[in-house]
Amino acid sequence: MSISTTVDLLGILEEMRARLARLEAAANRRKKRFNQKQAAEYLNRSEEWIRREHAAGRGPKRTKRGRYYDYTIEDLDAYADAGEQD
Repeated sequence: MSISTTVDLLGILEEMRARLARLEAAANRRKKRFNQKQAAEYLNRSEEWIRREHAAGRGPKRTKRGRYYDYTIEDLDAYADAGEQD
């Protein structure tokens, strides 16, 4: 495989990754539910921070679905807004 072919393939791969990220973001906006990792990214925090907050009796409102928790965008925004007011 030549270098130009490799560079072309890497460009295509990056474009596909960007498209996938946009599709995932659109899907999340439609369902408006995030898992813990996505919620942490949305709040610009770590998953461990969310775990510690909930262990301390704080943290954004969450809903248990099976063995996992999920978060709505509205609840994450409300939590972030309440934190800014304190």
